Amino acid sequence: MASRMTRAGMVTIGVLSATVLVLSGCANGDSGGGDAAEIEFFQSKSESIEVVDTLIDEFESTHEGITVTQTAVPDALTVLQSRLAKGDVPDVIALNVSNLNDISTSGLLKDLSGTAAAEAVDNTSAQDYVDALGGTDGVVAVPWAVNAQVVLYDKDEFADLGLEVPTTWDELIDVAQEIKDAGKEPFFFTWKDSWTAKLVFNSIAGSLQGPDFWSQLQAGDATFAGSPAYAETAEKLLELKDLAQPDPFGKGYDDGNTAFANGDSVMYIQGTWALPEIRKTNPEKNIGTFVLPVGDTPEESVLLSGPDSVIAVSEETQNADAAQQFVDFLMEKEAQTTFTEDQYLFSVRDDVPASDEALTELKSDWLDQGRTAMYPDSMFRGSSDLAALVQQFLIDEDAGVFLDAMDADFAAHGVK
Repeated sequence: MASRMTRAGMVTIGVLSATVLVLSGCANGDSGGGDAAEIEFFQSKSESIEVVDTLIDEFESTHEGITVTQTAVPDALTVLQSRLAKGDVPDVIALNVSNLNDISTSGLLKDLSGTAAAEAVDNTSAQDYVDALGGTDGVVAVPWAVNAQVVLYDKDEFADLGLEVPTTWDELIDVAQEIKDAGKEPFFFTWKDSWTAKLVFNSIAGSLQGPDFWSQLQAGDATFAGSPAYAETAEKLLELKDLAQPDPFGKGYDDGNTAFANGDSVMYIQGTWALPEIRKTNPEKNIGTFVLPVGDTPEESVLLSGPDSVIAVSEETQNADAAQQFVDFLMEKEAQTTFTEDQYLFSVRDDVPASDEALTELKSDWLDQGRTAMYPDSMFRGSSDLAALVQQFLIDEDAGVFLDAMDADFAAHGVK
């Protein structure tokens, strides 16, 4: 059996989004008859390497004859597509949900309808999200966990400065200015990593674009350049840039996690997936979360949320039974609890609550109430240049060029 890689042996990658897609490829023998079966778990979510190793140990201890080897690589989608082109299909693969369409349209995924894994999903909105991105009939993947993009903030600093959590855009800008006037940095942006620039873009556009924009875009009835919501998104991005710390393009995701943990900014626009790394640096930090407000009233804002990762099984697997057992295990209550608690995510099961204080109100007041919006970047396939386009816009500040480029990018790489 190939040895399992540990965190020290992995290459850390910035996520997006975040996130896990499981395929099961060719391996030796069928596991259904009790023969040994080995599954390679090829995954892209670097933050989850250690907890996935824990889950693999638990699975192997109760599934005699099945072994799972974890592999993690940078730029996982590119590596995966290269391997598929060579006929080298990994047994188990983990990818961000935004890459699902790139894989599902190749016809490699089994229909999971009726499986224990599919039946475990109580979050129908998350499953609908996955089905829309899958672009095929049937349940080609199930969501493993749900994340959210929010504003992380230092609750102690807010209390010391006498600040209230903002619920409108103007209140957000006023709070940021008060923080700046007090000699502190309101935000810490990490736009050296282009995906984090796209993250801030998503957080604004997700609320502003409305629920019908994607379908209108797909039907050819809307464009980014002609959308008032996206023009407003560009304007608001530049307002945030004016409140950035010095040299936001010289700092990356890891820098931002460390900086916020150490008190170098009072607020930090990021995903809930950043909390594990922040907690490791400063376990005592008093962190709160709030939804990024974008409108003139609190009711206009929605929580940007979606499947952090999805799970699927390869149509070509020689170990279909072993692969399905592993997927079913990952969706069980105990495994969901272990994974979501470690990764500060939300389970897709109703019987697994949010465990961290920073997440409980997001679940009860937003997720459970359906006050959510899809990620705008999920309208684009993995080959999209959207992250680089947002990063370049923040550098040159030309909104017209930016929105025209988005339309061109969607024409070439959009999910149709």
